[in-house]
Amino acid sequence: MKTAKWAENAYKGTTIYWGKTQSDITKMLGELSITQTRFTNMDDRFILEFVVKLTERSIPSAVRIVVPLITKSNDTISRNRELNVIHRVLLNHLKSKFVAIVNGLAEFEQEFMSHLVVTDKSGRTSTLGESLLPQYKKNLEGGDMPQFLLGN
Repeated sequence: MKTAKWAENAYKGTTIYWGKTQSDITKMLGELSITQTRFTNMDDRFILEFVVKLTERSIPSAVRIVVPLITKSNDTISRNRELNVIHRVLLNHLKSKFVAIVNGLAEFEQEFMSHLVVTDKSGRTSTLGESLLPQYKKNLEGGDMPQFLLGN
């Protein structure tokens, strides 16, 4: 896919500290009755996890969003700048997903499909995206899937 300048440069000038944006994300999720949230910061990525119960009787669904980072942790200024940008992107990404859900454009499971957490028989967790995307790409590259054509 080609990259457009407006997408590439989005939020690049933000001065909002990433810790404040994490707080804003937690607050936004709380307004949706999502109170179990966790951010994990690592050298090469950060992770947002939360648990949502769609209805009183439904089984809670776990969501894990892994955000890779480019800047190494020893370059504090550049890393904080990258974290500021990517956290603002994540905040608005989540906001647009929930706006779509609340207004009937999509269901929760559709919007968060690739980030839903599944557990295998040995207790290891992964997201549906981590589990299914390699298989999907293999099928595309292997020619097992017929080409999708618009208008048929």
